[in-house]
Amino acid sequence: MVRPRRSSDAEKDRNVRTGIKITNSWRNKNRFYFTCRQIFLITVMLIAFMGSGISYVWSNFEGTRIGYNLSRLQQKELRLKELNRKLTIELATLKSPQSLEKAARELGLKEALPEQIVILP
Repeated sequence: MVRPRRSSDAEKDRNVRTGIKITNSWRNKNRFYFTCRQIFLITVMLIAFMGSGISYVWSNFEGTRIGYNLSRLQQKELRLKELNRKLTIELATLKSPQSLEKAARELGLKEALPEQIVILP
């Protein structure tokens, strides 16, 4: 039974045949490491980016909320204007001489006789 070759055995054989020493130490040397300053700058940039995104969403939300409030207040203004118009008409009706005379008759009041009228100086 033939045993499968291990990669380490293959490297040893290859090194023996070519005379070149193959090492994988370059993998460790070329590894990229972040410095503390780079980590700090990346963190600051991420916080700034997230802050600008949050502020954009917040401003859109506030604009929408203000729009809803404005719409609600405009509807309330229209209702109050209509109520004011109705009350003005009712006041004018109640102040009219015909309305006052009718109300006085319902209460049992009569027109004053000339001798009942007293003129004040």
